[in-house]
Amino acid sequence: MTTLPVPVDAIAASQRLMSALEQLRDELPFVDDILAAHRPTHSELEAAHTRSQHTIAAWRTALAQRWNAEVAGRRLYKRIVRELIAYYGSESAPEIQLLSRGGAEADSMPNELLADLRRLQAALAINSAAPVRAEHQAELDQSCVALGRAIEAANRCETQRRSAVLDQRMAGEAYRRIRTEARRKLRAHYGEHLPDLFGDLFAE
Repeated sequence: MTTLPVPVDAIAASQRLMSALEQLRDELPFVDDILAAHRPTHSELEAAHTRSQHTIAAWRTALAQRWNAEVAGRRLYKRIVRELIAYYGSESAPEIQLLSRGGAEADSMPNELLADLRRLQAALAINSAAPVRAEHQAELDQSCVALGRAIEAANRCETQRRSAVLDQRMAGEAYRRIRTEARRKLRAHYGEHLPDLFGDLFAE
């Protein structure tokens, strides 16, 4: 999920509220206190949004790179297994069954695919009779490294994305508290009919 809990329109509303309050500084002494709390909160809203944008971009890039590594790894796995089946003469040969997960390899998750590749890698390393060319072993080594790194990078970016989303939620809550306090003080002064310059800023 990439929907931001503190969207750009919340930042715009926060800026509008600050601008409206600035116009009342000479009229209402308590406005300075509201602005003193609001300015750092607004800055954090903007910073949290920027961090989230960068984090989501990095996460999407990491997912794309992991997908590319998965596709390459799956193709390599199928190609080598097909060669082994041709050599042993049947999918039911014991040597093939040791590699198989009952057909589940076709829909494996990234970590499962990596385990399949490593199992194939180990099987070829100990079976000198298998007619697999040396470059296949090298390809497997490279594929395992590439997929392993891609999985780690995607997991790391997912953790960072979740943290950025949490930061945005916290920044949003801080802004809502500031807005609520501003509304309370303004209504204590003006009553229910606030100046038009606030427009719909306090609409629920």
